[in-house]
Amino acid sequence: MSEAQPGVRRTRNPRGEGSRLRGEILDAARELLQEGSGAVTLRAVARAAGISAPSIYRHFEDVDAVLRAVVDEAFADLARRLREAAAGASTPVGRLVAVCEGYLDFAREQPQRYRLMFGGVWDASAGADEAQRAERAGMGMDAFAVLVERLAECVEAGASTSADVPADAVALWVGLHGLADLRTTTPLFPWPEGLADSLVRSLSRLDEGPLREA
Repeated sequence: MSEAQPGVRRTRNPRGEGSRLRGEILDAARELLQEGSGAVTLRAVARAAGISAPSIYRHFEDVDAVLRAVVDEAFADLARRLREAAAGASTPVGRLVAVCEGYLDFAREQPQRYRLMFGGVWDASAGADEAQRAERAGMGMDAFAVLVERLAECVEAGASTSADVPADAVALWVGLHGLADLRTTTPLFPWPEGLADSLVRSLSRLDEGPLREA
């Protein structure tokens, strides 16, 4: 992205194209996060987008709002990818395993974005009032719902002994997140082969049948 030159003003988007500028702002924020070059500030985002910092205020009240929008998009993308992963399998257990693998793949392929989603760059609770905290508590629930749905399907099929699907889905998410995070922070650790499968089987309370389709 080109940086705005001193004394040169960015051409204003025609009427009705304000959403394009909003998208460019989010693209710039994502690029900065991917580079991992330092703190994401309004000034840095503006430079990356080739606009003046005040131009951002027409779409976002502060950098917190910019990062929140990036996080919302990331969780929506994760939920979409998990549903697509499930759609590629034909059995309940196969769909659950595909979702878990899709989760770990997302974290591995987009580490900076993933880190932002889970507080590594932006703290959703920092400076938030009670109403904002309540609203932000729902972040990521669409992605979490995919785990719940797939685990519930396994229970219905008799492949899982879970007696509390929501609680076990939380445990599964915690396990997946822990593995994803540790793989990033301790890449030289001798991770055992098949660890992810063992984690999924244990936390999902799956029977001893095959995890993958023949």
